[in-house]
Amino acid sequence: MSANEVVELFDNIEVKPVVKKKRVLTQKQLDNLAKGRAKMKEKREALKKEQEEKGLLKKEKKAVKENKQIKKQNKVNKKQNKKLNQEAMSHREKLILNKQKKEQAEKLSKFDDLKSKWLCKTETIEDYDLVKEELESIPEEDILDDTKLESSLLDIMKKYKGDDIEEE
Repeated sequence: MSANEVVELFDNIEVKPVVKKKRVLTQKQLDNLAKGRAKMKEKREALKKEQEEKGLLKKEKKAVKENKQIKKQNKVNKKQNKKLNQEAMSHREKLILNKQKKEQAEKLSKFDDLKSKWLCKTETIEDYDLVKEELESIPEEDILDDTKLESSLLDIMKKYKGDDIEEE
């Protein structure tokens, strides 16, 4: 055999790739493989479901947090409104109290003037002392209430009827 013949021989041979036979699995192996695949599928689904729940939980937590923030803001707004209302009310109350104090001061001043007039009209020191004692015994509450003051003054006048004391 010559070299040419050997080369021709090799050229005529077709090279086929070696194909391995697939491994043949037993039925038990196939069953276990199916079980493993099913188990992994369940795990993936559970994980996916858990992530969805976490996403929902995150959304729920976010909604709850937003609700809390809204409630907190409402509470702050209510406090601010309440404070403003209190300030407005306190301002009104101060105005009313100032007005009442002025009226009370005026009434007390008028009573002092009336008391001075009555005491000036007394002729004796004894009458002066008696009238002064009676006028000073009138409580401030009665002085501030016109009807009570009038009744007290009328009672005093009845006790000391005379020409020297006149009703004012």
